[in-house]
Amino acid sequence: MNDQSSLKQLGAIFGTGRSGSTWLGAIINSHPDVAYRFEPFHRLQRKNQEIAKVINHLKSGLISEQGVLEIYDLLLPAYPEIEKPPFFPKNFALGIGKGQNLLWPLSRKINIFNHLFKQLYTPRQKPLLIFKEVGYIEVPKILVQQTTIPIVYMMRHPCAVISSVIKGQNQSIMSTGRIPVLGNLLQKYEPNLAEKYHHELDNMTIYEKQALLWFIEVEQSFLSFQGYANGLVIFYEELVNNTLPMAEKVLTHFGLSLDQQVTEFIEESIKPPSSKAWFKEFGIRNNYFTVYRDSKKGLDKWKNDILPEEQKKIFNIVKDSQAFQWGVDLGLWNV
Repeated sequence: MNDQSSLKQLGAIFGTGRSGSTWLGAIINSHPDVAYRFEPFHRLQRKNQEIAKVINHLKSGLISEQGVLEIYDLLLPAYPEIEKPPFFPKNFALGIGKGQNLLWPLSRKINIFNHLFKQLYTPRQKPLLIFKEVGYIEVPKILVQQTTIPIVYMMRHPCAVISSVIKGQNQSIMSTGRIPVLGNLLQKYEPNLAEKYHHELDNMTIYEKQALLWFIEVEQSFLSFQGYANGLVIFYEELVNNTLPMAEKVLTHFGLSLDQQVTEFIEESIKPPSSKAWFKEFGIRNNYFTVYRDSKKGLDKWKNDILPEEQKKIFNIVKDSQAFQWGVDLGLWNV
């Protein structure tokens, strides 16, 4: 495979944490022609110096066609840390095509099985590789503007994101790492907001601080995608309400067509969790992270989870976001 065709074999999904990108990633992973990698930058940067170097280059705005090829090669191995159940049959050859569901839990706990998993399930060919990441500000902008790889950015109502993030933080399964540096982030990415809220940060509620973080990350990415054909912005609410058409739209963006295996997974994933779904996620599933859920039922759950006065504070912060206003104008987000 030459370099030019290899450049067409990489795609990416980005979003904030709790934007619904994990479910979208699972939908894409269910396609038999896709090798999918789950949050590889976050999960491998500490153990793989080459990946850490690529991330630093991306954050610095340094990327080339050779750099894209390097990302592909670095992410192709089936590291258990960036594989995520459920697993699906693939059209491309693996070392062994079955048994991932048995070996994967062991590979996360025992080093020898970690190496064995990578050897057995790394693709032997060069399939389309799509990775999903969350929480990056510079990286999606650099990739969409300086490369030709297809990228999808997922947006979700800020109140829904904030409610879910805070729930995860209260359970100690979501990071709070950006809260202490919120002021620095505002100065770097949104100086107008920094000036407006500089004297208020210390007295803000956690909901207001999370609203500012949402504004920074989503607004930067949303604006950076405008005018670039390789960038596609979608709404979680659209994916929930029109799952098959939206899935097909995303697949088309990646150069794929809707496959029966994708349709079957979607139909299964939008039902209330069953024992079959529990088995596919190997009994270690945390309901907070599962891709099997009645998404329509939980779509507006934030309205009951966030007090009205906190909702008003959130809206007061995000109202000047162009990304938020677009969602409102389309009738997908309410205030």
